[in-house]
Parts: sequence; C-alpha cells; structure tokens
Amino acid sequence: MKHRVLLAVFLACALAGCAARVKNVTGLPAGVTQQQAQNWDAAVANLHKIAATTSSIRQAVIGLRNAGAFPNDAAYAGALQGVARIDQVQLAASDLLKQQPQAFGQPQKQQIALYMNLITGELEKLNAAGTTGVKNPDTAKQLNDLLSSLANLVKITLALTQ
Repeated sequence: MKHRVLLAVFLACALAGCAARVKNVTGLPAGVTQQQAQNWDAAVANLHKIAATTSSIRQAVIGLRNAGAFPNDAAYAGALQGVARIDQVQLAASDLLKQQPQAFGQPQKQQIALYMNLITGELEKLNAAGTTGVKNPDTAKQLNDLLSSLANLVKITLALTQ
C-alpha cells in the first residue's frame, strides 16, 4: 500500500506543471521568440521529470530483482541496460538545451525530437521485456505505471518540437 501511495504522489508531481514555467522572458538572445523561450523552458522542465522518473524506474527494477521478481539475470541486466540508455539520451538532450539557453529553434527541436524517439524505442523494449516474467502482478503493474508515466512525459516533450 505504501508503494502505491508513493507512486501516486510521484505521478502527480511528475505530470503537474508540464506547461512552460515562465510567462515573459526579457533579454532574449537575438532571433529567439518568446514562444521559443517558453518551449525551451518547458522542455528543460520535462527533461528533469524524465530524469526523476527514470531514476524511479531504476529503483523499481532493482527492488524487483532484490525481491526475486525477475525471472532471470538476463532479464534484469537487460532492464538495467535499457534504463541506462534512457539516462544517457536524457543527459544528451539536457546538454543540448544547456548549450543555447532559451533557444528552441528548428535545429534544437529536431535534435530533441530525435532524442525523444530514442527514448521511446528504449521504452518499447522495456515494455516488451521489462515486466515479462515478473512474478507478482501488483509489482508488474507498478513498473508498468512508471513506464507509462515516462512515455507520457516523452510525448509531451515531443509535442513541443512540432
């Protein structure tokens, strides 16, 4: 029960406030519009949420392993490797946005879209293999909920690139 409450609180926090955090930005770099700065800000916020959710997924995978819920070591290693690849892509996306603060033009949008598509690919692999064979249906559901939450954050961030 405690895990469900924590999961509910985490999901509420992760999905709340996905819109831009800033309304007006002054001192914009030349050629950067107000909308670009707001979209950049929202993308940065979403990437932070993606990082937090990925960390929760990693902890859930480790917890499942410690509870003996994974069917074998290969499934466990594969799940951790998928989570690590998501971390790497999220960090690359964050680094890209840090290089040009508040700039969210077409080149940045294209690169962020590519990164979000890479994360989506990893999520599909985790969904296909991550909970397959997990013995406890409640724990499998919790992991699936975290994976769904991450997928939603990726979709929201991807929408910013359109």
